[in-house]
Amino acid sequence: MVFKIFLIVFSLYAIARAKKQYEKREASWYWAVVWSFMWVVVIAVALMPQATDAVAAFAGVGRGADLLVYLAVIFLLYATYRSMVHQQKMSEDITELVRKIAVDRPERP
Repeated sequence: MVFKIFLIVFSLYAIARAKKQYEKREASWYWAVVWSFMWVVVIAVALMPQATDAVAAFAGVGRGADLLVYLAVIFLLYATYRSMVHQQKMSEDITELVRKIAVDRPERP
């Protein structure tokens, strides 16, 4: 019961943060909605954990909790990959920008 309350309180906090970041223009409307929806799903699962068992049975997994762990691992692996690709692209963009600046503004010793 304590963990369920913690999940719900944390999810409400995360939804409030997403809303605040959108209002400050630190996050787009799209991402604020996506993250808020994700946290609403977390609240729903915390309140009705047995509902995930039906989805897990359909997916061929034994328990709903197992399915959620599998999905979380897949999501984290994908997010890590996307982050790595984004970081590499930014690194290449910065290198290109530095080269252009060096050519445009040569400094003489």
